[in-house]
Amino acid sequence: MTNKHRMMVWTVALLVVASSAAAQSGVAGKWTGVDQNNHAVALELMVKHNQATGTLSIGPDPVKTLANGKVEGATVTFTTPTLMNGREMTITWRGELKNDRLTFTRQLGSGPEMSPLSLQRAKS
Repeated sequence: MTNKHRMMVWTVALLVVASSAAAQSGVAGKWTGVDQNNHAVALELMVKHNQATGTLSIGPDPVKTLANGKVEGATVTFTTPTLMNGREMTITWRGELKNDRLTFTRQLGSGPEMSPLSLQRAKS
């Protein structure tokens, strides 16, 4: 293989790695919005490799730590705990990134989907 070919292979390899990292970190950052009850929502996502971690705050509820967070391309999924009628339950979140909006579907336990929630990237 000539030096020119080696250089081309390395350049392509670096571009693939860089674009993969950019897609995974695209959901990283601070996101804000308002839920269906007009409560302020603040989400902070950190991404390392394909793992997502962070915190979620909705209205007067205590801040929740994200669990089971994963990123695949422009999709992020995670779970948060909640109390319903004194019972601990899990909300499963699935967000799709499009431009500077992260739109979530949510499911409470094994029940039906909750109303969608759309968050906007917070201004720095």
